[in-house]
Amino acid sequence: MKSILKGIFCFTFLLVLTSCGKSEEQLVEEGRNLMGQESYAEAIKSFNKALEKNGNNYLALNAKGVALLRIGQLDESVTTFNQAIRVNSTDYRAFYNRSNTRRLLSDDQGAMLDLDKAILLQPNVADLYINRGAILFKYGEFDRALFDFEFALRFEADNPLVYLNKGKAELRINNSDDAIFDFKKAIELNPQYGEAYYWLGLAELALDNKTDGCSYLSTAESLNFEGASEAISQNCLQ
Repeated sequence: MKSILKGIFCFTFLLVLTSCGKSEEQLVEEGRNLMGQESYAEAIKSFNKALEKNGNNYLALNAKGVALLRIGQLDESVTTFNQAIRVNSTDYRAFYNRSNTRRLLSDDQGAMLDLDKAILLQPNVADLYINRGAILFKYGEFDRALFDFEFALRFEADNPLVYLNKGKAELRINNSDDAIFDFKKAIELNPQYGEAYYWLGLAELALDNKTDGCSYLSTAESLNFEGASEAISQNCLQ
């Protein structure tokens, strides 16, 4: 009887170890896997368990911040990234992630500061320049935006989004020929890129190439790009 009870006790003890004995690294990995399944609330629970073991686990804090961002808890996300940065201010990822959250909170100035810091820490990541360029473009700083998009191409020369954004900046400073090249490159990389056809159409119209411009706008319309129909009615039906 004693041996049976001892066996039951040991079995129960093993179950407790299995459920509660995960290391903080295992819990972080578990959380990441849950994020891959888009189970963000469950992922946050895993990250919290890791942080109960070590409140200064940078990877847990950074990943938790991303999970909070994904479920729309933006203020909590910023707070978590703040904690991550206090723990480790030499890794660019928390600055980059906080910039994304700040943009959603309409804090473009804060997002710019984060991207500037992230670029200082890790200057070889295209997304940093793409996002900073997008903010600069939003505020009419087209030359600076163009510089960032050109820099992003050093690291992702096959990214159609970069060519699209670069082309839009070129068009804003009246470099229509360069803009057309960029939009065509974006289409070459993604033949279903309705927005690129739309902007290519506008660029051709800017050069008074009405036939080509309206043809590209028609393609954008067929790809269901919003705004293409209005541009056709304004420029192509007279």
